[in-house]
Amino acid sequence: MLITFLVVQFALTWYGQEIAVATARESARVARVEGGGDLALQHAEERGEDYAAAIGKGSLDDVIVTVRRLDDDTVSATVTGHSMEIIPGWAPDVSAHVEGPVEMFRPDV
Repeated sequence: MLITFLVVQFALTWYGQEIAVATARESARVARVEGGGDLALQHAEERGEDYAAAIGKGSLDDVIVTVRRLDDDTVSATVTGHSMEIIPGWAPDVSAHVEGPVEMFRPDV
């Protein structure tokens, strides 16, 4: 019985990690496409929280999405949360981090 619980808990943690990765990618995408300004970063965080709730449907709790500008050309998105657990205290926290360039027009030289 214990082995069954461990296998199911592992699967739930893996699924929570996948939700965190997808949410980080979506948040970074929104920030990159919208230019990486303060308003874009705020919108990306809000979109990430909504996205995690929509695709996770309770499989990832206590979601925290942090999107910030690293420099003039790069944004990063970090998502942390707690995966679903069978027995309280058995599931580790999950997190994902994605970085990418801000999309902007660059004229030909």
